[in-house]
Amino acid sequence: MTDSISPASAAPEPPAAASRLGTAESRALLRECFLQYKSRLVDMARSSLDLATDLFEYTRIPDAEIDNFRAKRGAWLERFGATIDDMYEKRITGQRRKGRRPDAAAQGLGVKMLTDDDHRKQSAITEATLEFERFVRIEASALDQRVNVLMPDRSSHEIDSPFAPAYVLDAIGVTSRAVYPESLIWRSLMERLIVDITPGVNKIYIALNRFLADHGVLPEINAAMRARSEHRPDEDAELLPVFKRLLAHAGDAEAGHATFERGTLPQSTVVASIAALAKSARPAPGDKAAPPARVTGGDDAFPDLDPLLALGDSAGSIKMLSALQRHDLAQDIVDVAIRAYGASEDARVPRNLVPSVRDALGDALQSAGDRTTADVVALLFDYVFRDVSVPERMRHLMGRLQIPILKAALLDPSFFHDSKNAARCFLDELAAASVGSSGDESYAEALEIVATDAIDTLAESFEIDIGVFNPARAHIARVVEGERRKSAAALEPAIAAAAGAEKVEAERGRVRGTVRDRLAGLEVPGAVRAFAETIWTDHLTQLLKEHGEHAVATAEAMRTLDDLMWSVAAKERTGQKQRLAKMIPGLVMAVRKGCTAQAVPAERSKAFLDELYNLHIAAIKVPAAAVAPGAPVAGVAPVRETPASPPAGAGLQPRTRMVLSAAHDFVAEMVTGTWLEFRSDAGPIPARLAWTGALRMRYVFASRSGAHTFVRAPEELVHALVTGPVALLLEPVPLFDRAISAALNVLAARHPERAASAPAG
Repeated sequence: MTDSISPASAAPEPPAAASRLGTAESRALLRECFLQYKSRLVDMARSSLDLATDLFEYTRIPDAEIDNFRAKRGAWLERFGATIDDMYEKRITGQRRKGRRPDAAAQGLGVKMLTDDDHRKQSAITEATLEFERFVRIEASALDQRVNVLMPDRSSHEIDSPFAPAYVLDAIGVTSRAVYPESLIWRSLMERLIVDITPGVNKIYIALNRFLADHGVLPEINAAMRARSEHRPDEDAELLPVFKRLLAHAGDAEAGHATFERGTLPQSTVVASIAALAKSARPAPGDKAAPPARVTGGDDAFPDLDPLLALGDSAGSIKMLSALQRHDLAQDIVDVAIRAYGASEDARVPRNLVPSVRDALGDALQSAGDRTTADVVALLFDYVFRDVSVPERMRHLMGRLQIPILKAALLDPSFFHDSKNAARCFLDELAAASVGSSGDESYAEALEIVATDAIDTLAESFEIDIGVFNPARAHIARVVEGERRKSAAALEPAIAAAAGAEKVEAERGRVRGTVRDRLAGLEVPGAVRAFAETIWTDHLTQLLKEHGEHAVATAEAMRTLDDLMWSVAAKERTGQKQRLAKMIPGLVMAVRKGCTAQAVPAERSKAFLDELYNLHIAAIKVPAAAVAPGAPVAGVAPVRETPASPPAGAGLQPRTRMVLSAAHDFVAEMVTGTWLEFRSDAGPIPARLAWTGALRMRYVFASRSGAHTFVRAPEELVHALVTGPVALLLEPVPLFDRAISAALNVLAARHPERAASAPAG
């Protein structure tokens, strides 16, 4: 057991961008991750083996085999540790995992038929494996990305992390088959181990992710993974094919866009008006009535060719979009509808005009790929118009980008798979600059003026060169940079005070980091969590100061914390109940001793122990039906699929309260640039996380330009997120990524059974 104060909780080195991590530093970080990973994984396996006394209660395995199993548990652990070492060393020296682990039974299927018992156990292993992979998916994916940037091997684009779930399963399988040749023994053991370690491995991944994030290795990747749709392919080059399949299964894409509000023009009228506007184009500045090709400058000069000729079949649609982008489309559609179709003076058009533009283009969109592109851009703007992080005044401006963005996506398909595409970057950067502008009127006005001018210029000058978006990006960047300088100056006193307070409380901060890691990813009863984060944290801090982190007393107190977490989980198996019964007297004595050392009032310690007694009774008496088949039951009940932020399928980030466990984990991992909304009698104030110290004892938030600052301790922030005075507004994930994941989930949700048959990659 890792009983000392974990290195992951110690004050990390100053964060450095992952791209600046040298080979030596990368190897050192990977080695530290491996030491934590191996130590905790072996501890979990040991605990599972110790509780495996009931593993063969209802089997026909001979007593001699069962005795042999018990006798070899020590050998299994030794072999397991050696196997983990071997797999890591091979991978770190460049050997990659190939295929699935060897399965002796599968190899011999042509010679030896499996018994019914073997079939049942193999099915159980398969189910446990699928649950394990599903359970750790988000944290494992984030860790894969972080480890990938540190690995010395760059021979393949495929991520092959030595900490991945596949390596954990390999180590269990290889060891079990080597130590216990009898198939029913190793299959039964594998099933039990996979089930038991599932929540613990997720905790390991959380701890390693936090450790690497604190050292500057892709600090925002967890937020990106939370926002990422499970339907999004690994390679964005496959995005359009995936959308094409989902659109085919989901039916008419327009059904998802149409909103028939009172006073809104009918779709047919909007389409006809757009078609009319495309034919009555406003000329671009400098346009002349000269023929499209002419020769100038003498006989040897090249002809001045119409650039649209290079577009082939796409020229017609691009020409129509060029005409439309120079209109104030929403107003001009209404004007045409009033003149030509007798629409009322107060008629309106839908905000999302891309579906109508797609229909108006008609045969000009000749290829299926272009039609899919138009549908995806329409879904993207569906998200833009619902995203609560974008203030209303900026949504109108972003709406004016519908035609330029559609045109850019048709001109350059890299829009969907290149994060550096100029048009995509402009959309992302304008959205990011808009967040929080409602809290600073002067900044909002400056941004609106600059963005309006940039969009006007785009509308007039954008022909077929995507590069015209770069000057627009530069204008937005200057406004944002000016705002950040003001904010940084305003924040200096608050950050200095917070840093000073953290320095004074350094030892307690380290302990709190370790306790947070112990509680990570777990659904812990409120009374137990409160006790661990206050009284027991103070007790551990005192022991650390008096005896040091490697002292026996400190290690025993840390084991008491782990035992406390384990003791309140549901106990379904006989071995677990027996262990809890033996553990309780010593656990209660250790808790009393800690309370006495901290001079906790008798009534407070008694109240906690009474609550602990009730939790232990509930854990033992839990009915079998309360624990789902195959669910992890060896450790504390984990937080299952409870994201810190709403799922991407919601299409936006609603201002909702968080559940307690998710809030604790979210605050412990919150990255700079996260926007929260602080509510008060004066109204909501959006503010972004501007600073948090290495020990995360204080969080400093600021509104745009630093007009409002908020300094909160982690516990205050958790309480506010759970009870409602503070709400998550936005994690630092680009608009495009959020919108694409939301669109994929929306389409998949229309016909989930068909979406399941249309794989992402």
